[in-house]
Amino acid sequence: MGYLNPLCAMGYTEFASRAKAAGVDGVLTVDCPPEEAVELESALDAHGLDTVFLVAPTTPPSRVAEIAKLARGYVYYVSLKGVTGAGHLDIEDVARKIAALRQQLPLPIGVGFGIRDAATAKAIAAAADAVVVGSRLVQEIEAATPETAREQLTRLVAELKAAIR
Repeated sequence: MGYLNPLCAMGYTEFASRAKAAGVDGVLTVDCPPEEAVELESALDAHGLDTVFLVAPTTPPSRVAEIAKLARGYVYYVSLKGVTGAGHLDIEDVARKIAALRQQLPLPIGVGFGIRDAATAKAIAAAADAVVVGSRLVQEIEAATPETAREQLTRLVAELKAAIR
């Protein structure tokens, strides 16, 4: 996951080549809308890499249709309006939105934003194909000492993993 400017500066083909060599499977460029992604998508596709796009709660069906034409691998559904790690997650609303998205998208749907604990991960996993946790892991690192960070992260990831199985 990253931003378009560094990829553009490197060159899409060079980036795709290096990403493939590094073992990357797909690329989510958070600031690259589908209408501007054709050249990047072409370079990624030529190297066997998936192009992942974001879909927000406010994304209209016409835009989802455009995303469906270019997306490969999976689609990342942003479950909250606002910034990552903030707000209250309405599980029922997310499940309804995922059901609607499945009517337009032939790809798996990963859900991120607002997933802070095992109970929330379990509830999201019932509707989604993947659960994405980011800010909570960063918060765990920030709250830990260098000596305890690994243990705390291992514990949290084990809790999340157990909840979604």
